[in-house]
Amino acid sequence: MVIEYEEVTDWGTDEWDRDVSGIAVDSRDQVYALRRGEDAVTVLDRDGTVVDRWSDDDFSERPHLISIDHEDKIHIADDGGHRVYVFDSAGKRLEVIGSGAPSQTGFDATSAPSRESAFDRMHGGPPFNRPTKAVSSRNGELFVSDGYRNCRVHRFSPDRKLVHSWGAPGAAPGCFVIPHSITIDNDGRILVCDRENDRIQVFDRDGELLELRNDVQRPTDVAIDQRGYAYVTELARGPLDLKSWRLGPAERELPGRVTVFSPDRTVVARIAPPRTDFLAPHAIAVDSTGAIYVSEVPESFARSTGRAQQRHRCLHKFVPRAMLP
Repeated sequence: MVIEYEEVTDWGTDEWDRDVSGIAVDSRDQVYALRRGEDAVTVLDRDGTVVDRWSDDDFSERPHLISIDHEDKIHIADDGGHRVYVFDSAGKRLEVIGSGAPSQTGFDATSAPSRESAFDRMHGGPPFNRPTKAVSSRNGELFVSDGYRNCRVHRFSPDRKLVHSWGAPGAAPGCFVIPHSITIDNDGRILVCDRENDRIQVFDRDGELLELRNDVQRPTDVAIDQRGYAYVTELARGPLDLKSWRLGPAERELPGRVTVFSPDRTVVARIAPPRTDFLAPHAIAVDSTGAIYVSEVPESFARSTGRAQQRHRCLHKFVPRAMLP
């Protein structure tokens, strides 16, 4: 089976030409877009009409990814602030996890001969050093991928005591280089986007490695629908970017894309050039009708890689062709 998707042109009644770092969908198919700056969270209905906006005064300049649990509680990992925030659906703050000070992980870009060697010298540490995403299980446990300057996954109890952390730097199974996102599938397994190893690693809740999925390119986020289909945003990689620790440096420019996998890991859809040009696909969500929402961060990507800045739409909605009116 192959699924073809069509983009809904100019979806979302707002300006979307600045970075949108995260995207999530609640139980009513309302879409939560996460940006940096004032009114960090914009809530839209399925048709793209803005229904709410809110923020938090304590956010840093880098709220990163957003998730919504089965009770419609909203979790935001603030990588610049080294914290995780939990809100209700109206934006009332319920919890803050983390001290706000970066943990000691051994990452030191100032003394390392290269950025890549700084990752190799890192030993990892406790929560948090630039956490990337937080997700809640049905029993109230919290799992956090950590992060840009750490190489671990942290599991917290429902009362937010640290139960267990796992991970180490490198390309060996169970190790991470920028664990960029995390989600929980329909069977309760923990999926971690191990970005600079070009893979998704699957664990049980105790951190036992169950599966390595090496059929992705620089994964930045993954969403699971009710049928068990997996939707993955994949970042571009070129010769001047960080290498893949598992595969080595890129020999040519590999464009960003979105890939959809069936439960048996068959690729059933790919949204990619020349039909759709992604500059920096960063987050993904899927609603109850099968519509896909993708957010991008081309400004941040250009600054970190030396690519040219381009004006670009950073929020997209795609629907299967059968859903088009």
